[in-house]
Amino acid sequence: MRDFAELAHLDTEVLRSLLEAGEAPERVRAAWALALRLGGTIRPDLVQGALTEPEPGVRRHLVVVLAGYQERAVLATLASQDFDAAVRAVACQYLAMIGRPEDAGSWRVLHERLEADASGEVRWAAIAYLPPHTPAFLRSAVAARVGDESLEVRRAVADKLLEWAGLSGDGLPEVVVSRLQLEPDLELRREWVRGACALGGDRELLAALVDAPEGTLRFVLELYAAQRVRLPWECLRPFTQHGRPGLDSLLIGLLEPGPQDEADAWLLEVALRYWRDSTEDYDRESAWAARDALECLEARLEAGHLREPDAWVCTLARKLWEALEEARRRALEDHVTGCEALEHDECFAEEWPLDRTLETLLDLASRGDPRPGDD
Repeated sequence: MRDFAELAHLDTEVLRSLLEAGEAPERVRAAWALALRLGGTIRPDLVQGALTEPEPGVRRHLVVVLAGYQERAVLATLASQDFDAAVRAVACQYLAMIGRPEDAGSWRVLHERLEADASGEVRWAAIAYLPPHTPAFLRSAVAARVGDESLEVRRAVADKLLEWAGLSGDGLPEVVVSRLQLEPDLELRREWVRGACALGGDRELLAALVDAPEGTLRFVLELYAAQRVRLPWECLRPFTQHGRPGLDSLLIGLLEPGPQDEADAWLLEVALRYWRDSTEDYDRESAWAARDALECLEARLEAGHLREPDAWVCTLARKLWEALEEARRRALEDHVTGCEALEHDECFAEEWPLDRTLETLLDLASRGDPRPGDD
């Protein structure tokens, strides 16, 4: 079996004979050698060979060669009629790659393959290589395949729709929200969310999830947290009304810095829900949400975002301080009962780390007290 370097030096007629009657690898190498040597004059022979060649592997190579000659009609025929799925796939690939805006026939073939081909490989190729100038009717057909039985096809749909959205600047594709609820593959759902964030559509996506199931919302918020997304209070407010501790913790982590009395009041309410009823058997998520709320409040205080809190924030701060003081008293009683030490300040401080928080809350509450000289 002669390699390409050897074949390339053979006489043109010998190469022609190998193209017609050589073994399959020789026919492939002869096709490439003749194309490089003769250019367009060998095109009719290659076209005929692509349509009559018995070996699918050879036909796939001929598709690539013919794409270089812009032979859209032959590629369209192979994409539609070849019995081998791999040949149809590569024909669709190159038909999309060389397609011009005015090539209506090429777009119709790709649309037909996308709609009717039983091979996931072909449907994938009919999507994955589509250019930015793909006509609207074919774009709609791509969007319609978001529920394709093939994961690879669905992944190609996601990639292509997000790519087009990024190029056009039209914002988030409408199918994103539905796919977050219906897509069975976890990683592909993550890709939809990451793609939305990359497009700057994190706020738009979240707004569309107001009525989504909690599982879907939690999934998105967790991905936002992993990507360190930060959002203004206005975006988060609709999701803070349900009092779900697991979601509250995620929302707290997404809150962007900045003065906002309503957000501060909500943080105090999250912590107060837990500490006001801390004698009950509260779940771990409630405790975490209370902890996260207090940490966020302290960070906001240190950043100077609560210099002039409104009356309701000050009232909530005092209520929370009272609840924590009562919890501290009970915790200290329990500690003294079970501790053999004569002095308990140091050992109790290891069990109760919130004394600094108490001071912070008392300071915050006092900012609402009347000041000397105030009426």
